[in-house]
Amino acid sequence: MSAESLLPLITATGIRKTFGPTVALDNAQAVLYPGEIHALMGENGSGKSTLLTILAGAQPADTGKITLRGQELVGLTPAEARRLGIAVVSQEPQLSSALTVGENIFLGRLPTTAGRVSWREVHRRAAEILAELQLEIDPRAPVSSLSLGRRQMVEIAKALADRPQVLVLDEATSSLDEADTRTLFALLGRLRAAGTAIAFVSHRMTEVMEHADRATVLRDGQYIGTRLLSQTDEHELVSMMVGRDLKSYWHKAEVAQGEALLRMVRVSRGPLKSIDLTVNKGEIVGLAGLVGSGRSALLRTIAGVKRMEAGEMFVNRASVRIQSPRHARQLGIGYVPEDRKGEGLVMHWSLYRNAGLSRVAALRALAPVTERIDRAAYAKGTEGLKVRTSDPRQAVSELSGGNQQKVLIARELAISPELLLLDEPTRGVDVGAKEDIYAQISALVQGGMGLMIASSELQELIGVCDRILVLFQGQIVADIQAAEASEEALAYWASGAHLIGAA
Repeated sequence: MSAESLLPLITATGIRKTFGPTVALDNAQAVLYPGEIHALMGENGSGKSTLLTILAGAQPADTGKITLRGQELVGLTPAEARRLGIAVVSQEPQLSSALTVGENIFLGRLPTTAGRVSWREVHRRAAEILAELQLEIDPRAPVSSLSLGRRQMVEIAKALADRPQVLVLDEATSSLDEADTRTLFALLGRLRAAGTAIAFVSHRMTEVMEHADRATVLRDGQYIGTRLLSQTDEHELVSMMVGRDLKSYWHKAEVAQGEALLRMVRVSRGPLKSIDLTVNKGEIVGLAGLVGSGRSALLRTIAGVKRMEAGEMFVNRASVRIQSPRHARQLGIGYVPEDRKGEGLVMHWSLYRNAGLSRVAALRALAPVTERIDRAAYAKGTEGLKVRTSDPRQAVSELSGGNQQKVLIARELAISPELLLLDEPTRGVDVGAKEDIYAQISALVQGGMGLMIASSELQELIGVCDRILVLFQGQIVADIQAAEASEEALAYWASGAHLIGAA
């Protein structure tokens, strides 16, 4: 039975929401049916997350109407939404790192016996939910010990603890690798078959086309349209989102490669085992692999966040032992970490101040930090990046995710690096901002820069890179020309399938 033959489970119509003079939503709408996966799409700033928070009761709409099974919901609160069977998974995990996985899953509704919390029951029930997600996570493990991707899966487990009838996921896959993403969508498929209404926000077009039944597009806070995915394609959806056709989306440049910028010979450190690689001037090298494969560990070693323990490293033919990020920058190496909020940006500082951080690190001790330095760094770093801001003196926390990411990249470009390391450069970034970043990457490599890009989006690696290294359990197991690569081939090596049947 198709969704259209059923009555809607939850509807939002005529939704308007303003924040001071800013209109976040204007006559927006969404209709969710039971047994359906519905994608909510649009660029950063289109109003997707605002609409989801209104559906979750986290904030009220100025005008408009929300109904659940035909009954209007008035004065909806998060507690009431949860009681009614509406669960929301945020883009950033809302977890307490000091508590265990099980305690986080049942936080605020811990089971009790005779007035006392039954910790055995907490962890038993948490283990059941984690098993449904096919996650091998100890419910007694502290959340602080988990990777960002694992924390996101715990956040999803927390939402499922109440067996919701409406499940809303805001960029829930942005920090997941391919394996966890497949696990999540397999679960969503089972929930859909059981009649759950599911809405999800994703900037990954392949996820939408493969898993969603319908898609609703917002642009500048307004409802643009809803499409059956069986009757449309990604080109129409992208045009609806940005109001124009995106041509040459990847901005791949044909560049003559120069001499080696970086060479690693049998480098080991922590999870990394005997790494051999070369990155040349004018070359983009991609890093593929599952969570824990060593992608981020490799970039952090090159960037001086962690020191290598064995092997040799050469930068511009000179043997080096990088001692710190400051040392790496002195050698011409820029690094954009995966977690832009936790490791990259100081969220309450201005765009100017954040952009100037890399230059400040190069100053001598006790040298004065002036606004002139920050302004010059911002001007240099943002050239070509199209950062959208009303005033560079505003706090970076006030920007969309895409613009925050551009400021983080600008911070490193301000020092004019010869080698730029990018860890998940488009995580949580909309399609328009992604295109801006890809265009900048193309311009940089045409200028002779070398780049290394770690990404969980295999399509991105194939589209942007010249060559892709696949890591498995801390080792490089494949070196594939991007022109000859496929998602299936990369997944084969990343999953360890090449070891099946090996002697």
